[in-house]
Amino acid sequence: MAMNPAASLPNPDQVSQRLLKKVEIHDPPVNLQRVLSIWKNLNVVEEDLDGSGYLLPLGRLGAEIIVNERDPEERRRFTVAHELGHWVLGLICEKKFGEFKQPPGVPRATLEKWCDTFATNLLMPAPLVSSWLPPRDQPLLVDAMMRASDAFGVSEEAFFFRVWELERIQVARLRPDTQRRSGNSLIIDRNYADEKAKKALLGVLSTQHAEEQLQIGGSMICFTLRRPDGLISVSGRKSAGGGVLLAVAWPKAELP
Repeated sequence: MAMNPAASLPNPDQVSQRLLKKVEIHDPPVNLQRVLSIWKNLNVVEEDLDGSGYLLPLGRLGAEIIVNERDPEERRRFTVAHELGHWVLGLICEKKFGEFKQPPGVPRATLEKWCDTFATNLLMPAPLVSSWLPPRDQPLLVDAMMRASDAFGVSEEAFFFRVWELERIQVARLRPDTQRRSGNSLIIDRNYADEKAKKALLGVLSTQHAEEQLQIGGSMICFTLRRPDGLISVSGRKSAGGGVLLAVAWPKAELP
């Protein structure tokens, strides 16, 4: 049986949690400079690049994380965290093989995915995300998530996907169906979850109860919908153009 290359890599969540514990970070946003200060020979340099950035090993001098100075701050933060993942993997190999390098025999795509996961866990640790969010059935849930990207120093999209991953709270942007291509007055413009959740949300939007609630006047949306697998809490906020930012808290015991 062929071995999964990813199985040879450490758990990215556990690695990030050890680093955060070492520098005693307990609140967002994660101070990356404090994390980087663990190593005196690792520095961040901003330059005008074509890409987002890369790790430049310097032998005994350590390494530099080169980031694109033209990228938005949240993009630069993610790049630093991602390249820090490559640095950590390199140190693991140095300890194991006596040479600073990326784990041998692991495809590049697998390494990049590992570093993305490491960066996500480092910038949005599960305990901090969970403590930031109000109760799942609160009408202010969407408002809290809209503020979260600034609080955590990440993009809205990154935080929305993280909340789906951790809490099974699905965020979606809806827009008016001007051509009325479906039975609903609103269609999904952007779904910050997987395709299975998108299909489940379409099912919710097709119910008479949801249709009635979405047509009620006012800017806030808050209602529940009972399904065989449990109670769904739906909250959201309407925009001036008729769009809606919606948060759907699915039952954790039976996910869509």
